[in-house]
Amino acid sequence: MKKFMHQYKFVGDYRLRLAFLEKLSDKFKNTIIKSDFVIPIPISKKTLQIRGFNQVTGLFDFAKSRMSTKILQVRPKEQLSKLNRRQRLKKENLFYLTGSSIENKSVLLLDDVYTTGTTLHQAAAVLYEAGAKKVNSITLAR
Repeated sequence: MKKFMHQYKFVGDYRLRLAFLEKLSDKFKNTIIKSDFVIPIPISKKTLQIRGFNQVTGLFDFAKSRMSTKILQVRPKEQLSKLNRRQRLKKENLFYLTGSSIENKSVLLLDDVYTTGTTLHQAAAVLYEAGAKKVNSITLAR
């Protein structure tokens, strides 16, 4: 899986996402439908320019029509993949909300890899602070 994710995210082999689309859709489409908001973990503008795509929205392309990509944003940051576990856990929360109210809503976060959980925990913290009723997550790999 590690080799796959490296090839997909850092080499830019966007076709690799197709290997997972059907299985992810079969397993999670009901969870996605039941959520008020489906939010992929955002990437910075710099990362998007370099990579050319958001790896999370690519993996969950089947849910594109349900995704809210403008609500959760991230400030420019160092790539988490280059940090060790201790550095990741100490990282300040760079997520912030824009746009829609999520008060009393259920939110589903989508991410590609769960390493330490810092990314999802920080994103969820921002959502809960804004009044989200429930925050769940789906990741492809751990």
